[in-house]
Amino acid sequence: MAFFSPAPRSLHWLLWQAIALACLPVLLMAFVDFRARRQDAIEALEREVASVLLAARLGQEASLRHLQQSFDIMARADNLRRLDAQDCSGLVRRLLRSMPDLSDLGAVRPDGRLFCSTTYQEQDAPLTVNDLGWFRDALSASGMTAGELLQTSAAAPAQLVFGYPVRSRSGELQAVLYAAMAPARFAQLASALPAGWNAFLLGPQGQVLSDLADDEQAFAAEHVPALARLQAALAAGQRVLELPGRDGARRMYGIAQPQLSRTPLLLAVGAPLARTVGHIEHGFALRVLVLLALALLSMLAARYWVYGLVDAWTRRTTRALQALTAGQLDEPLPTRSRVRELAAVEQGLSDLAAQLRQRGQALQRLSAAVEQSPVAILITNRQEQIEYVNPAFEQLTGYRSADVLGQHPRLLSAGEVPAEVYAHMRAELQAGRVWQGEFDSRRKDGSAYQERVTIAPIRVAGGAISHYVATLQDITGQRQAQAQIHRLAYYDALTGLPNRSQMHACMAQALQECGQGLGAGALLLFDIDRFRQINDAWGHAAGDALLCTVAERLQAAASPQGQVARLGSNTFALLERHLGPDRAATEAAALALAQQVLQQLAQPVALPAGQRLYASASGGIALLCAGAADAAQLLKQAEVALYRAEAAGGNSVLLFDAALQSQVDARATLEMGLRQALQDRGFVLHYQAQVDARGHVTGAEVLLRWPHGPQGRPVSPAQFIPLAEDTGLIVPLGQWVLDSACAQLARWQAQAATAQLTLSVNVSARQFHQGDFADQVAAALARHQVPPNRLVLELTESAILGGLEATAARMHALRALGLRFALDDFGTGYSSLSYLQQLPFDELKIDQSFTRAMLQDPASSAIVRAILMMSRALGLAVIAEGVETAAHHDFLLRHDCQGCQGYWFGRPMALADWERQHLQPQAADGAGV
Repeated sequence: MAFFSPAPRSLHWLLWQAIALACLPVLLMAFVDFRARRQDAIEALEREVASVLLAARLGQEASLRHLQQSFDIMARADNLRRLDAQDCSGLVRRLLRSMPDLSDLGAVRPDGRLFCSTTYQEQDAPLTVNDLGWFRDALSASGMTAGELLQTSAAAPAQLVFGYPVRSRSGELQAVLYAAMAPARFAQLASALPAGWNAFLLGPQGQVLSDLADDEQAFAAEHVPALARLQAALAAGQRVLELPGRDGARRMYGIAQPQLSRTPLLLAVGAPLARTVGHIEHGFALRVLVLLALALLSMLAARYWVYGLVDAWTRRTTRALQALTAGQLDEPLPTRSRVRELAAVEQGLSDLAAQLRQRGQALQRLSAAVEQSPVAILITNRQEQIEYVNPAFEQLTGYRSADVLGQHPRLLSAGEVPAEVYAHMRAELQAGRVWQGEFDSRRKDGSAYQERVTIAPIRVAGGAISHYVATLQDITGQRQAQAQIHRLAYYDALTGLPNRSQMHACMAQALQECGQGLGAGALLLFDIDRFRQINDAWGHAAGDALLCTVAERLQAAASPQGQVARLGSNTFALLERHLGPDRAATEAAALALAQQVLQQLAQPVALPAGQRLYASASGGIALLCAGAADAAQLLKQAEVALYRAEAAGGNSVLLFDAALQSQVDARATLEMGLRQALQDRGFVLHYQAQVDARGHVTGAEVLLRWPHGPQGRPVSPAQFIPLAEDTGLIVPLGQWVLDSACAQLARWQAQAATAQLTLSVNVSARQFHQGDFADQVAAALARHQVPPNRLVLELTESAILGGLEATAARMHALRALGLRFALDDFGTGYSSLSYLQQLPFDELKIDQSFTRAMLQDPASSAIVRAILMMSRALGLAVIAEGVETAAHHDFLLRHDCQGCQGYWFGRPMALADWERQHLQPQAADGAGV
């Protein structure tokens, strides 16, 4: 529904309105005063009318008493009791002369025949009144009856007839007296009415029975409907009301119903209102005229002063507003007015102009920013019709502004967009939220690109959405980069196969399908045998060609549902989800597939130089539904089987089974216990004595022991040392052993009897090749203040393999500190003699396998003697391990071996036991143990 908006009015009209509104309260007060005065006058008039009605009622009551007296006189007269018509007539005539209110007087026999009256004459047919109401009422009455209005003819005046029964002493009705009263009797009230008043008596049909003035007869005849209003007011209990007279003047009428008649009559007394309230109305009119004159004078003065003051200001301000509307923000504004309110308006206009200037400048900056923004921007209306695009949009899409205005942004779409995307977008925007998404779009020249679109609703005052603004960003290069990153993250760069991360996801999905009973599958791992040697011999280009060929052959061997991946340097995986309905069929199919792969991989590989490269491979198989909880465990099972196949010599395949699982579980349990023991300091050090040729203890070798393993039983070093090597725990274990050995040397140095003892500590290959190993050793020596020449580091050939120059540099750095080195297990390797020429060893330790067999095996005996002769030639000390009998000791002494270590001199034992056994005074030669 449109609201009516009134047209603007001029200042003149508003000024007149303001003055009129100012005068309105005074007029209202005058009117209220006039109404109060008039009401008081009317109430006084009503009281006067009521007093006149009261006087009329009293006069009626007096007339009735007089009539009652007349009836009593007649009833006691003898003439009447004798029912003598002549005598009765004479009596009533005499009485009538003394009763001017009555027009007739007489008597009626009980049978209704008239026998005397003031106008009675003997007639042949006597008159009867049997059918008249006053007679019937008198028959049963005991006193005077109410009058009945009777009119014998249209020309005859109406009369009020009263009846009075005359009875004998015994109560027998003798006669009925009657008296007729003319309604004109009420004219006697005229002498008591004020000037201008009138009164009249109305019959039941509204006929005028009596009136005060003759002219009122016309009024009654012409206004018969007034009887209904008078009767209705009387029935409602209203005794006073206003009615217009025949002359048009309004009168205040008091109404009453006479009590002397059984016929309903109505008496009305009218008082003219004009005489009562005329002077009041005249005074009110005079005051209103005076007030209007004063208001007119005030308005003229206000118009002359106020309008003259405001009009010029209004014209100036109007011109200033028109200038602001036209954007002429630098136009001068009106000067400061002398009126405070107008001055405030001027100040508001000045502030508005300043704000508009600021907003204009901000809008210009915003417009420039949008126009020069490197981001494509478009604005649409609520019907999604384009209304604006910036130059960046034109540059991005190739469309000019004229090409797209009024168009739908869908013209940029390069493909079908699901309907739910548009539905979600519209729902978000209609809810007032920002929507962001990506589309495949096409430029005007047909080239495709990807864009990220952000759409936001624009709200006007009140919160309603009027437009939508969208920013378009070309993300084609970003998506290509992300795809490249994804490929690098999940695919091997050389072969193009999925990498370990991608294969993990595939294995997880395959395990889930297997758990849902969708068939059994297997994971097959393959390693190229001796791949490092191939790289060393043929070069990395040949190795890469071999890897690519292996990838191609694995993909050819895989089923359409199979997944091939490269997990490591030369490790490949083949995942088959569905190989058989049960375990037996799956095992057979997996083994057959693995053998097929090995046969294909054994085929020669053609190198770019025309050469042919032959290689073999090893494989490990783990079934998907064989108890693997997750992808990591499944891969671990396959790796265990692969490592076992490689350990068996390669070019074979092995299926992971319960036996391997038990080995894996035992290894996992042992590894967990190893970590816990390292955390809880569950390892102890045992010491085994080293003696010289005379049997004197020169020192000891520190040996690591694990007395309480996972099952609470001791664990052999042959079990946990390799595991510590594989897991890297050997590094913290070695650091602890090294630090403990230095601490023990410090305690021995504090006593003269033990100050010359040495301690030999085994150093693993992984620990030795730590970048900060030399610093750790130096720190331990400095921390415990130990002479470096009392600490011997024992290295095996595996510790010095690979990077001989780096090994020599580290050993020389430690040798410079004063440490000594021993080559442990000498004679078991292939290149030990060359190492002796390049590395700064101080002593050799003959492996115990040669010492134990030298008395029975000539070859072992020859090796021991050769080692002893070579060490003397090189100036190296020798310690023979495994000396368990006196014969062993004697043989070594005969061949000039200066140092021994073995059970003959003492088993490895705890420090307290070792010191008690070897540091107490003993016989010169010592006793074998």
